[in-house]
Amino acid sequence: MKNPIFLSVLLTLIFSSHILGQDKMSWKQHVKLAETLYGNGQFEDAAEHYQAAWKKKTKKKEYIYKAGECYFLVRDYRNAADSWQHVKNDFEDYPMIGLQYARSLKQNGDYEAASSELVNFLGQYQGADKAVVSEIVQNELRGCELAAQFAVKGDDENIQIDYLSANINTPETEFAPMPFGDEALYFSSTMGKKAEIYRSIKSGNIWGKATPIENFPKLDDHFCNGTLTPDASRFYFTICNDVESWGGRTSQCALYVSRRLGKAWTNPERLPDYLNEVNTTTTHPFVIHQDKTEILYFSSNRKGGIGGMDIWYTTREINSTANDFTLPINAGSKINTIGDEITPYYNKVDDAIYFASNGQVSIGGFDIFKSKGSKSRWAKAENVGRPINSSADDFFFVKTTSGKGGFLVSNRLHEMEKVTTTDEDIFEFTYQTREQRWVAKGEVYSKQTKEILNDVEVVLFEVDMAGESQFVDKIFSATGMYEMEVEPAKRYKLEVKKDGHFPKTYEFDTRDYAEYDDFGAPIFLEPHYEGYQEEAITSVKNNVPQTNVSPTNKPATAAIPPAPKKNEREEPVKTKPYDEKPDVVRTSETVAVAKPKTDVPVKTTVPSTPPPAKTTPTEVVNPEASANGKTATGSGVENPIPSPSPSAGKTYYKIQIIALSNVNKKQSRFNLPKQMGELETEKVPNKGLYRVLIADYNSPAEAKNDLARIRKYRDFSDAFLVEYKDGQRIRDIH
Repeated sequence: MKNPIFLSVLLTLIFSSHILGQDKMSWKQHVKLAETLYGNGQFEDAAEHYQAAWKKKTKKKEYIYKAGECYFLVRDYRNAADSWQHVKNDFEDYPMIGLQYARSLKQNGDYEAASSELVNFLGQYQGADKAVVSEIVQNELRGCELAAQFAVKGDDENIQIDYLSANINTPETEFAPMPFGDEALYFSSTMGKKAEIYRSIKSGNIWGKATPIENFPKLDDHFCNGTLTPDASRFYFTICNDVESWGGRTSQCALYVSRRLGKAWTNPERLPDYLNEVNTTTTHPFVIHQDKTEILYFSSNRKGGIGGMDIWYTTREINSTANDFTLPINAGSKINTIGDEITPYYNKVDDAIYFASNGQVSIGGFDIFKSKGSKSRWAKAENVGRPINSSADDFFFVKTTSGKGGFLVSNRLHEMEKVTTTDEDIFEFTYQTREQRWVAKGEVYSKQTKEILNDVEVVLFEVDMAGESQFVDKIFSATGMYEMEVEPAKRYKLEVKKDGHFPKTYEFDTRDYAEYDDFGAPIFLEPHYEGYQEEAITSVKNNVPQTNVSPTNKPATAAIPPAPKKNEREEPVKTKPYDEKPDVVRTSETVAVAKPKTDVPVKTTVPSTPPPAKTTPTEVVNPEASANGKTATGSGVENPIPSPSPSAGKTYYKIQIIALSNVNKKQSRFNLPKQMGELETEKVPNKGLYRVLIADYNSPAEAKNDLARIRKYRDFSDAFLVEYKDGQRIRDIH
């Protein structure tokens, strides 16, 4: 990374005379100038003089070693490898040279040679810390293997990477992109000879000339790495004593906050010392809001970490006016390694953190990784692959609000636009869309065993404005997974059936959700209780309607589900764990998604007439249409038996635990509610919110224990009971 610490005028003149008459300088003069340049942070220039000194005095291998060291510091991997190849086997003088040389080859994209040198180094290294070094080498070898796998697979063709123009990228360092919508980009740059934050506005497909941010206090220090709270009331950033963007060699950074006052911002306030420890670097803040809590993720080499730079988090109450944060907590070993983890970015739509690491298995130095979870509970980190990652260093991954693309920072080469790896620039990525295809997609599970069910029948209906259903499609899935094409701006209903289970419906619409891809809930079928078949058969013989059957109280209305009609359309799909969210999802980035409507258990009655003769495979009964005296079959043949209709006058209760603008039922916070009953969502009219409820209870007394238990959980302390009748919300019971 370039480090524009200024040399004196005299040094500049000396360097200029050297350029004109380099051959006249002795090796000692080259060394003296190299050491001066090195001390002033001019590593690239120092490397050239160390190399020139070695060429005049080849027995002095320490100079070509130092040249390689300087080249690697500025991320000139090719010249670093060219320098270190002359000392790669001098293990006595340079014990780690084999690893250093191999890493320079790896980051230059020469994975085969890097693997060979790693094996050679490990075979010869005899240091007391060989166990730790061996772990590092094995990790690097796995990175080379991963790169080979990505090469065979090829880059993801759905992701386009573009190098931003000279209006943003300069010969200096650009980093820390912070998109605001799709048309504004804030970022940090050293183009003004100190790090500060700039803004660019997009006009059409062109980013405008970047300018410093307005209405922000003028600072003499280097300030960068900004993050804005979702309500735009607080702006967190770092102030550093050098222009290093991540605290790598010489800089020390600390976290600050500025508050919005009208159109202006207050003077920066340094966050408490227990966040900004003395003699450490604390940087790369990223802030999110969850319920009433503000979570601030950041990177630091503070005490108590796992490796060098680790990712940490701290929290505060959103409504608090003070900087009263909790003590920082390490994000844990699923994220952090003995290497460096930097530039955290949390995406609430994905429920995942994106970060850069050189300690995880990477195909370069720093790669970008993704892990689902929150705070210190995470799934195993996954390398996001190419073309997001490269053999160079990649970090500062962030998505735009729309999710159509985003930005990252890299020192990679890029065609003729970027021909050196010695400075970081901002790249824009876009998720490409070949075809707009909307689908209803998900899985069917047993509510009892939580395992995916095989041989299920799924029928899709379109629901019109009058609430009547029209048959659209039907499949029989041998795998328990379904995928059915739908159209935008419509309302649909899925009816799911399985032998030995009560049928269930799931309603959704495809309006207004083009930007989302993770809404929905698993469809769980309740198995028949013991003796159900005998009761049903007896009831039919005696022409006695059966009583209601529900998950919380066995007697509830349910018809015997007909046997599935096999081989109508089977689509084998890869099985996912039962707690993943089936949904109306997109098969490309522009495919819209549906949020669930209230999922009321199906209440049907068994007709007194005998069952019909077998119908053709395309014949499907529309329950809602039949209830209104109409028929709706795929074949157009009238069904001899009227479809069951919901039982009238049924009052039941649900526990509302929270209301959110974005519901992800896979979050760990919902583990306890899901143990209590079916977790449902319900749209709040005209509010942009979705209620999350536990269903169903026959009486307030039956819900009493669960309500008391759920209120003990901090996130759901305001939970309350809601009364429903005939599928309609009647009143809240606080």
